Amino acid sequence: MNPNLHIYNTPEDTARAVAELILAKAKGKVKQSLPLNIALSGGSTPKLLFNLLASEYVDSIPWHFVRLFWVDERCVPPTHAESNYGMTYENLLKSVPIHDANVFPIQGETDPEKEAQRYQNTLRTQLPSSNGLPKFDLVLLGMGDDGHTASIFPNKLSLLHSDQLVAVSVHPVSNQKRITITGQLIDHADEVIFLITGASKANVLKQIIHREPNFEKYPASYIHAQSVPAHFFLDQAAAGKL
Repeated sequence: MNPNLHIYNTPEDTARAVAELILAKAKGKVKQSLPLNIALSGGSTPKLLFNLLASEYVDSIPWHFVRLFWVDERCVPPTHAESNYGMTYENLLKSVPIHDANVFPIQGETDPEKEAQRYQNTLRTQLPSSNGLPKFDLVLLGMGDDGHTASIFPNKLSLLHSDQLVAVSVHPVSNQKRITITGQLIDHADEVIFLITGASKANVLKQIIHREPNFEKYPASYIHAQSVPAHFFLDQAAAGKL
């Protein structure tokens, strides 16, 4: 079995395993008196994780050492139903004792190009630097049915190699603008976790993990292929074709 694959029975079990990893990382940072810098994703599976963190882990995680950033954001206000920040606030932030100064949302309601530049500057000033690039301790990614990750879609593979750390992307179907961190920033993180559940992801995941023909067309495959491979936390349904 691939040591980077972690397979659990249910979506809840999968989310709990990631929560345990976050707890362990946070405790390790406390011992070093350093913050834990995490980039969060949106979606239904992270929502499950956030609910767990806000209930079962609200007292065990040292929230004053946790600093939260975002992998991507839709260009909508934070009160909009599609806002990644709004979802995180409702399911996590309002229920845990994390200080506002430790929360760094992407401002989806502002001009996208200007916000991408502002957020890039924020990451450069707020994160530790390594080899000239800001470094996250943990990047939490999901994967769409089309193999996209962050807001890097199959028709925007150039964002995997962009010199920009944060860029504007466009959803290929809805044409909705997004703001996303790019491939080099994801690759530079200390650890990258894919949290993937559901049978609809199984076929694409099989192609990526086994590097089947044309697997490179999926943005998530690029993250998987890096020198420090990502870890995949999967439920049985997502792992069903591996």
